[in-house]
This record gives sequence, structure tokens and C-alpha cells, in this order.
Amino acid sequence: MATKILSIMPADDWYALISDEDEGTGYEPLTCFALVQTDEDGEMTTEVRPMIWADTAVAFADEIEGFMDLERIEEIGDDELDLEDDDQ
Repeated sequence: MATKILSIMPADDWYALISDEDEGTGYEPLTCFALVQTDEDGEMTTEVRPMIWADTAVAFADEIEGFMDLERIEEIGDDELDLEDDDQ
């Protein structure tokens, strides 16, 4: 299976909900959405996939262990969102 990124677009206000055995669930901001084309045994498919910063590289969020869902910031309550404030 070969996957090729055709285009990327901003993912402002989008977060991945990720489950972790040690820490429960948490939100990670998406880096971007990618329009990807996949060739699987000669069958071409095109889809939009979320991407996230994972340690030292950008990875597909839906391939991260514990990935559960995507949510927009408006759908997440402020008390649920655990973001660091760089202005302090």
C-alpha cells in the first residue's frame, strides 16, 4: 500500500481525542489535514486525513495508538482542554 500526500490544509481549532492507559483521555492539536491518495493493489482511493505532531515528526492522527475521534475547539469545553498558556 502506497500513500501519497497530494495537498495539506490548516486544521485550526481541530483536536484529536486520544486515550492513554496511564493518563486517561486528552486532546492533542492537529497540525493539518492532508488530502491523500492511496494505491492498494491497483485500487486508488482519495481521502482527507488528520495529521498530528508526534515527538519528532508529523504523523497521521488516525494511526496513533489510542486515537478515538476528532473535535473542533467549539465542541470542547474549556475545562476539558488542557493547553499550556505561553503568555504566562
